Amino acid sequence: MKINSYILSIMKDERKSLSTSIVKIFLSIASLVYIIFLQCIYFLYKTKIFRSHKVPVKVISVGNITLGGTGKTPFTIKLAEDIKTMGRHVAVLIRGYGYDERDLLEEKLKDIPVLVGRDRVKNAERAFSELGSNCVILDDGFQHYRIKRDLDIVLIDTTSPFGNKRLFPRGILREPIRRLGDVDIAILTKSDMGRDNIASIHELLKQLNSRVVIAESFYKPIDLKNVAKDSVTPLSYLINRKVALLAGIANPDYFDWMVGNLGVEIKKRFYYPDHYRYGDRDIAYVFERCSNNGIDLLITTEKDAVRLKRLKNIPQEIKIFALRIDFRIGRNEEAIVDRLHSILSC
Repeated sequence: MKINSYILSIMKDERKSLSTSIVKIFLSIASLVYIIFLQCIYFLYKTKIFRSHKVPVKVISVGNITLGGTGKTPFTIKLAEDIKTMGRHVAVLIRGYGYDERDLLEEKLKDIPVLVGRDRVKNAERAFSELGSNCVILDDGFQHYRIKRDLDIVLIDTTSPFGNKRLFPRGILREPIRRLGDVDIAILTKSDMGRDNIASIHELLKQLNSRVVIAESFYKPIDLKNVAKDSVTPLSYLINRKVALLAGIANPDYFDWMVGNLGVEIKKRFYYPDHYRYGDRDIAYVFERCSNNGIDLLITTEKDAVRLKRLKNIPQEIKIFALRIDFRIGRNEEAIVDRLHSILSC
């Protein structure tokens, strides 16, 4: 965990020392190798040397060009529900490397199939033939060239749009920024916290892609769910309470900001790497630190709640609540709906 956090801090240019400068040199060399690999793959698919498969359903891809933290899972949930209300039989296809995402999708989308597996061409065909789906959402699909899509949606975190604008592993970019020229819809997430960056993101997107539809979004806290009992508590319960935060997500700053706006006093923060699998020793450490500081309330994310529920030895003296949120589009939602209708009606 410490190594991952150290490398990530270098990728974000958060450390400056002689030793980190040396590490940055090696990461920069690795980035050159990575971009050559990306360009080769992109060229092979564009020239049809590698085959992109056409499947018998409409394919809507949801992805990003940075490492994690853009909000794909909450948006995918909203998109699947919206498509269902349009009268389409939708399924969600995920690779399945993060079981927290799979379990959260299945929990939220109770009557919408979630198909897990690396072969998403096969799963799209299965959704059509076995489940009667006529539309699939390709989760984290922007870099997945093997399946042809009808609509490409990319999410951009306005609080840190492109990091230091360097490619992985020297930066957080999964692809060059110019790839945004292939996007149909760009969703600017966390726009309430990252409003200072919105104008420049709009300008960049329009320079790269004049036809792109741009929408701004944010997350709306709705209530709290007790991780141990699955009971729901109103947000007013938090007012003037002393709490600790627990999260294993790519970018916890927005989570921190949201909770801080709910009238609480944040006394401790326990942040772990994205998709971190908590163990009993981790929770024992967190609870000990909370008890020593007079904290009896721990706030976590819905993704983290999925992982925490798998532990069998969670002490009961401190309550753990997951902050439940809704994905809201605050600007240009009508244009997205129109684009979806045009794609799904063909």
